[in-house]
Amino acid sequence: MGRVFPRTLTAAVCSGVGAICVAALAPTAAAAPSIYEPSITACSHQFTTPLEPGRPGASTYWSPFGTADIVCYDVGWLPVSYYQRDPAGQWHAMNQLIPGNFFINIVGYNRLPA
Repeated sequence: MGRVFPRTLTAAVCSGVGAICVAALAPTAAAAPSIYEPSITACSHQFTTPLEPGRPGASTYWSPFGTADIVCYDVGWLPVSYYQRDPAGQWHAMNQLIPGNFFINIVGYNRLPA
């Protein structure tokens, strides 16, 4: 038994060190984008109200809240969605029914979709 125990201990130590080295060299998955980590950015500058003079590249947004607190919601593989937060804290989806014209969705959400 004297020789079996040191060999078993040596094998266990070597396999443990090997596993640590493999784990240290493996790439991390945190760098890869996923649908669970959407990109949410402020984008009020992309819209004007119907009463404002038009700007090149800006769409018209028909909302009682103006163009404040609009965010772009991008999951990477779907088209970008737009949402606006009203003064009460509810999120409203923005729908493009006519090209270049977005309309507010009356139904509000407590949070953005995830």
